[in-house]
Amino acid sequence: MTRADAGYGLAVLVRELCKTLEIYSLWDRTVRIPARRGFALRDAIYGSQPHGGTMLGAAVEAVAGTYDRRIVITDEQAHDKIPAPTFAGYVINVASYKHGVGYGPWMHIDGWSEAVIDFIREFESYRSVN
Repeated sequence: MTRADAGYGLAVLVRELCKTLEIYSLWDRTVRIPARRGFALRDAIYGSQPHGGTMLGAAVEAVAGTYDRRIVITDEQAHDKIPAPTFAGYVINVASYKHGVGYGPWMHIDGWSEAVIDFIREFESYRSVN
């Protein structure tokens, strides 16, 4: 399994669990992915643009809108720094490198099982109570 495969799988899972969401692919540019499910979503992300280096910080800034949260699924091989979120922000690293771009104000999660979604739910539930 490649890091891209892990990212596609998590995107498919998140798509099925969220009531409303927008999905973007973030490589050389930022591309909004049309509403798809399952393998059609994977194919849409894969075919959205050539794969290469990621300007992750610029992409996060380019995705305008008001959101409850942003979940960035990445291998953290970004060429720029991610700005601090003004919302709940999560970086899920599908490749466990020692130093990632998501430390600081972003909740940084190394690993890519379906349990990361359970963690986000529990974390937000705990945060809303405290």
